[in-house]
Amino acid sequence: MRQATTGLRGPRSAVPADSPELKSLLDVLRGGREAGAVVLGGPGTGKSSLVRAALDLAELSDRVLTVQCSQSLREVPYGALVPLLTGLDDLDSPVAVLRALQLLDTSPVIVVVDVQYLDAASAFVLAQLVQNRAATLVAIGTGSLGRESGIAALADTGLLATVRMEPACPERVRRQCERAVGAPLTEGTVRTIHGMTGGNPRLTAAFLESAREQGVLVPAPDGPAMPGHPTPWILLRAAPEPDVRLVDTVESMHASLLPGERETLELLALAGPMPRARLRAVAGDHVPDLLEAGLVRGTGADRVELSAALHAEVLRTCVPPGRSADLYARWESAGGDDGQPPTARSVLWALECGREVPEEAVVGAGYRALGAKDWPTARALAPALAGSRDPRAALLVAELMLVSGRTWTARAELEELAARAPDPAYRIEAYSLLAMDRVRTGQAPHAWAALPPAVAGVRARGGADPGLPAPLAGLVELLGEEDVDDRREELLERARALVEDPATEDGTRAILLVLESDLLGLAGRSAEAIEAARRAYGLATSTPAFSARFGNYALVHLVLSHTTAGHLEEARRVLDEQERLAPRHWYQRSGTVLALRALVDSSHGGSTSTVARLRDAVVELRHHDPAQLLLLAEAALAPHRAALSPVPQDLRVEERARRAQQGSRGRWLLALALFSLAQDRTREYADDHQPLWRRILDDPRLEQDPVVRREILYTLLLLRAPQAEDDGVMARLHRTCAGMDGPRSEALVRVLDPALAEDPRGLAAAAEEMAVAGEVLPAAVAWSRLVLLHHAGGDLRRRGEALRHLKRLQVRSGLWFPPYVAGALALGELTAREQEIVDLAAAGLSNAEVAERLFVSQRTVEGHLYRVFTKLGISDRSELRDLPA
Repeated sequence: MRQATTGLRGPRSAVPADSPELKSLLDVLRGGREAGAVVLGGPGTGKSSLVRAALDLAELSDRVLTVQCSQSLREVPYGALVPLLTGLDDLDSPVAVLRALQLLDTSPVIVVVDVQYLDAASAFVLAQLVQNRAATLVAIGTGSLGRESGIAALADTGLLATVRMEPACPERVRRQCERAVGAPLTEGTVRTIHGMTGGNPRLTAAFLESAREQGVLVPAPDGPAMPGHPTPWILLRAAPEPDVRLVDTVESMHASLLPGERETLELLALAGPMPRARLRAVAGDHVPDLLEAGLVRGTGADRVELSAALHAEVLRTCVPPGRSADLYARWESAGGDDGQPPTARSVLWALECGREVPEEAVVGAGYRALGAKDWPTARALAPALAGSRDPRAALLVAELMLVSGRTWTARAELEELAARAPDPAYRIEAYSLLAMDRVRTGQAPHAWAALPPAVAGVRARGGADPGLPAPLAGLVELLGEEDVDDRREELLERARALVEDPATEDGTRAILLVLESDLLGLAGRSAEAIEAARRAYGLATSTPAFSARFGNYALVHLVLSHTTAGHLEEARRVLDEQERLAPRHWYQRSGTVLALRALVDSSHGGSTSTVARLRDAVVELRHHDPAQLLLLAEAALAPHRAALSPVPQDLRVEERARRAQQGSRGRWLLALALFSLAQDRTREYADDHQPLWRRILDDPRLEQDPVVRREILYTLLLLRAPQAEDDGVMARLHRTCAGMDGPRSEALVRVLDPALAEDPRGLAAAAEEMAVAGEVLPAAVAWSRLVLLHHAGGDLRRRGEALRHLKRLQVRSGLWFPPYVAGALALGELTAREQEIVDLAAAGLSNAEVAERLFVSQRTVEGHLYRVFTKLGISDRSELRDLPA
């Protein structure tokens, strides 16, 4: 009756060799102090694969006795052990059962599957075997063991080790995905898969197979963002459609669950997040065990939801209509939504069960689903609005058509609504949808530039009158003028008047606030810009309809406003909030969020992870760029691409300048200038004519966009060698920053002050001040200026002191420094041999001992140390111990 693998469910899957769970179980099986282990985790978390791998590595597979427990045998004494006791006539005596098990083998490994269903009599006998060290026990269970279980008691005493299989973190999901496809995945793709599967390894494996089979998970069509790197894989939509493989996976995960537990999961799949009290009233108190198993998670206010979005989506397809209707009736009689705003899922469930739902509730549910980027639920609600004469329903259906790719049909419907709707508010909403769709599809650089063509389209359909209030119509007319970029103050004045007008519709107000924020931010009025962006973001996140239309756009402008001003921690805080997005929502924003985070981090120099994130962002934005951030992300990556050999051919900026504008004019010009600066650093693209960045920098019209000029000058300073001839860049940058507010400009004014050019103490004080304030890159610039000042004066001791401060700053921050700072650091860079000698000398070895260790002469060691002392400006051997690593 020995069955080495019977009962270990699921296909054999690879267990990472460095898995801490594998190490713990191996320690037990190889003769640790425990007599066995209890392996606990939710369905699909890899418990059986772990046990198989550990038994194979410990070379114990041929000594395995498998005990399969089940719900039906839970109350039958020795029911689980019967297959091992076929030669025993009397099962009434524990002594006889124990003796029979001992006769089966010497020191067997007993694997108990689904130990949570082990009957008490079997548990008692197995506990006796373990206590007598007559067998090694490996118990596999879902969730947690009841306190009354004899196996749990052994674990509590320490006789059995407890190994918990938790859902995988994003990094483990990345490793599983890359093993499966044999190639890297972008960060956004990994996070989407982790969110959709909840980190469940079995569900992740099924997701990957179905996504590849359906053509959803593919190599990035445009290749890698940087030559020489493998092409990463991306998702073309958030998840595959539920298929036979996914259905089988979910049903197998439910096989070991109690009926009430399965019912609880079905309720959450059908209705969405729900209070624990409601679940308890309908299906019993199973939430604690499901939480322990990792199948559900809390969402606050004593509500729970399924841990994996894909689990919910697949499970909904598995529930027969009759059962769904029965569950709905019981849920409804227990209070249903109980006066709380219904979830989009519960409204759809009511419609599926044939209930009458007010049209207003369907529209509200549709916008909640759109706001969460839950396209499947939103599309499923659309048929309930067919034939409606309510303009709100017409707007929702048109918006659903836009996100479903039926762009021309949707635009025709919206233009008709804008031309014919009797209520001006609906007409304006239609215009805002038309404008944002033009931005999303790349037909307009930003929302306010999209308004004039949107109005023109409606005029073409409905006559000369666009049906807009006079102030808004006047603003749209101004936006359509060719010289609008030269009439900033007039544009700002009109936008502000409309923003503060109580009659202005909130959607229009959000667009105008973004316009205001962009104009003010590029003009260097950062405090006003941030306030406008914050108001726009508040509107976008407080109303589901606005979240669907403007949420991503408002996010970009709020983060860029903070970043431009230098409030990097505030920018990071806003981006941190995106980490909590539902997986479908994250999928729609992933490229945008990755690009924004990389831009924020690179403001202080960046790191290896910053560049990797930027590469992934570019790959994802090439596929989906709703806020037109791709050009800026590519420009930020350009210096790293320019450092490649050979230089990528697509770096030529003149070709990019001839393409359509992306984003506001100021940010578009900045991106082009950054491309040009990167190109200018490469010999392949060097030319004699005036480069594009200089033409942009010297354009008089840039006077109204000083932030663009600041960023070009700052980049120019940082990318040049520190010994380059001073052509006034530093002084010009100082003058540009002097008229602007915000920490970034204020820090540059402080460290670039011309009065500090010959003031070592002043430069050191400025550097320390910036370091304390967290302004890492300005502090590094100040220390670099001090290094160069002492270098030019031949004061090697003080140069070395400044170099040590600069090196400590770099080590503390963990950042890459650009060429200007790196060039200053290079003045004190040690050779590999010098560093080796310094390390040994700092450890206390004498010159003779160092020479003996390295097989060189003592004079060679002394010569190297002399050069080190000269480079670093130190005069005593004891100072070596204080050198930064």
